[in-house]
Amino acid sequence: MISIPLGPIPVRLLLLLLLAGGLGVLGWSVARTAIGDSVMTFVQRAPNLSAEARIEGADMAARYSPGDPLIHWQRGGVYLNAANEELEEARLPTALAELRQAARLSPDDYRVWMALGRAEDRSGDTGQARQAFERAVALAPRHFDPRWAFGNHLLRAGDRDASFAQMRLALGYRPSALPLIFDYAWNAFNGDGKAIAAALNPPDDLKPQMIALMIERGRADDAMELWRALAAPTPNDVQRVSEAMVNAGRFGAAWRIWSTANLPDRPSADADSLLSNGGFERAVPLNAAAPFLTWRLTPGGLFKPTLDRKFVYEGKQALRVGLDVGDNLAFTIATQVVPAKPSTSYQLTFQLRYEDLESLSTPFVELYDPALEVGVGGRPRVATAQIDLRTDAVEANETKWIPYTLDLTTAAATEALKVRIIRLPCSSSPCPINGRLWFDDFKLTELRPSGGR
Repeated sequence: MISIPLGPIPVRLLLLLLLAGGLGVLGWSVARTAIGDSVMTFVQRAPNLSAEARIEGADMAARYSPGDPLIHWQRGGVYLNAANEELEEARLPTALAELRQAARLSPDDYRVWMALGRAEDRSGDTGQARQAFERAVALAPRHFDPRWAFGNHLLRAGDRDASFAQMRLALGYRPSALPLIFDYAWNAFNGDGKAIAAALNPPDDLKPQMIALMIERGRADDAMELWRALAAPTPNDVQRVSEAMVNAGRFGAAWRIWSTANLPDRPSADADSLLSNGGFERAVPLNAAAPFLTWRLTPGGLFKPTLDRKFVYEGKQALRVGLDVGDNLAFTIATQVVPAKPSTSYQLTFQLRYEDLESLSTPFVELYDPALEVGVGGRPRVATAQIDLRTDAVEANETKWIPYTLDLTTAAATEALKVRIIRLPCSSSPCPINGRLWFDDFKLTELRPSGGR
């Protein structure tokens, strides 16, 4: 073992004092840094602080940690937010100085360069802003945030093509941002669907979502052109786009998409009806997704739908609906959409049974043509059959089935019909509804011009 003599005792004491002093300075430095970090963390995480309180806290943090680039970055952000939110231009020079200092202390942190780019952009120095954003992108080329920030800067600077080149790359790293980027493209290209598709050109797995967004904005024709160009849409793609078409009232296009796709277990119409599962002999899932030929029950707890084998008009099952609603609410119990011809007469028949049904506004079945012009009161003219205890010649607790028939001639622009079981609210509250309903043997048929079937 080699030993190093420390000399006489006074020398040893001096060395010990120097070591203790050094440790004390180091400890105080660590403590100051910890205090600065804690103060800045509090400023960042306290949403109810006023702008003045945030600035005061950021200033305090910087005094405790003057050499920490993260503190400078965060303090610059606080001042920049104050300049933006409070419209206090006097805060902007401090924001710029802090963010430039943070970039000098931590030149490889892309977050600092992004923040500096925003501050330079805010000050009107687009040249310095572009350099800062380019530096951020170079440091993190596979991150969404720097490309998104750079794209926004380029769009504000008037370079639309370069902007969406960056946004397109950003989308590849965060596909969930498509609705946001689409919204920017929609405004930048004035709703031109073809131009938007060319500018974004998302990966194939995102194109159905973009098509659905176009449909929602009223660009169904542009969307259909893009849809036809898809090589191999998945069942989920078919569902998304056909559902968007249905919601937009483009039932014909929705039917063409849905009926021609290679879908597993696609429902079909009953042998003697245009409806599917009109007798409820098959399961009726609560969250059915098919846009056509499927009963769609509305979830939400307002009623309890079940398939009942005890009370049946025909077959083995009927739809039973238990109602116990204390509020004056409107709701839809079930809906099925089927394709239909224009200017054609249709007839809907079904069987109803009820027990202990009590309400001033009872449910009714509606044969609804979305293409019919609006009638009195703003509601489309439809054929309806209301379950009304005040007029029905059946006692409330009698167990016989009641047959109903509805006839309707479609409009010249009709593409689909909806069969709906709905309840409307009363004119005044309270208006509860209680009781049990059974539905069975729904059939929708096309009537021949002579009046026969």
